[in-house]
Amino acid sequence: MAALAPQIWMAAPVLNEEKSFERYLAQPGSKQFKARRIQMEIEKHQPRKPGTIIAGESLTTQIITGNGLPEDLSDLVFKQCQFEQVSFTGCALQDSEFEQCVFKHCNFASAQFRQVKFRKCEFYDKSMEQGCNFTFAVLQDCEFDHCDLTLCDFSRSEIYLSKLHECQLTGANFQGAGATKIIGNSVELSEATITDCNLAYANLAGSNMMEVDFSGCRMSHATLDGANLTSAILVDCELHNIEADRVTLTHADLRGAMLSGLDVRSIDMTGVKINLEQAAALLEEIGVEVT
Repeated sequence: MAALAPQIWMAAPVLNEEKSFERYLAQPGSKQFKARRIQMEIEKHQPRKPGTIIAGESLTTQIITGNGLPEDLSDLVFKQCQFEQVSFTGCALQDSEFEQCVFKHCNFASAQFRQVKFRKCEFYDKSMEQGCNFTFAVLQDCEFDHCDLTLCDFSRSEIYLSKLHECQLTGANFQGAGATKIIGNSVELSEATITDCNLAYANLAGSNMMEVDFSGCRMSHATLDGANLTSAILVDCELHNIEADRVTLTHADLRGAMLSGLDVRSIDMTGVKINLEQAAALLEEIGVEVT
């Protein structure tokens, strides 16, 4: 990642005297006071990079390593920061924002990301840990590479234009989440809960979704080529115009699902559960006349 030039922010109101400015930052309860307190805590454990300036409620172009973050990181803005081997375990980050940040080898076990916004952030090398909470979070244009997201809670979150490359999501909860145009390359989603989720235009080709509960999901125009949906629950799903070449649907439950445009000729449907109306529609799709 290219080095980022430090940015100088002027905290409002602009005060001419240095002492007055210090008094302004030191007002207990203010966001400025909180940001400065966190910066001082970071500097106890690592040297401050030359030219890095913190102002107002933002932490900008910081390289943060190791431990030392305070537990309360809520309602702050982190811009173009890089976190390396940082432990966020037990940290409260509610209502904070991360923009163009990079996380490498970080520990997020039991971290609370409820209502946190991530924009153009990158997570590398198992930077997540089991059980972190992303409920109501917003992840826009983010990338997760080889991350362990086992048992993480993404319920009611909004995940848009994000990429998941060879990530572990076993037992994760996406109930009610919006995951439009998400790209999941060889993702492990077995036993996850993805009910009432918007997966329109999602690409989950080659992913293992064995025994996943997709009940009530909107999956129109999704790409599922080569995916394993053995024993998956797809009851009442919208499956209009999906791409499903070589997908495995063995023993899947498709009762009540909307299957228009689904070409079953290249799909293993051994033991699939469908109702009579669906069976007639699928036969008509392949040119069989049902009378």
